[in-house]
Amino acid sequence: MLYRDPGDKRVFVPKKGGGVALNFGHPVAWWILVCTTIIPLIIVTAVTVAVLA
Repeated sequence: MLYRDPGDKRVFVPKKGGGVALNFGHPVAWWILVCTTIIPLIIVTAVTVAVLA
């Protein structure tokens, strides 16, 4: 489940079992997700297609 609380000003929220989760109610969390997951996935896909083509 995604943690989403716009009233919470923290970007990283501690989880009960340890570790941290992103607060997707905060706009910075979306930028972190895009920059660390989506953009690298697009780059890897593009390079893979270019090599195989």
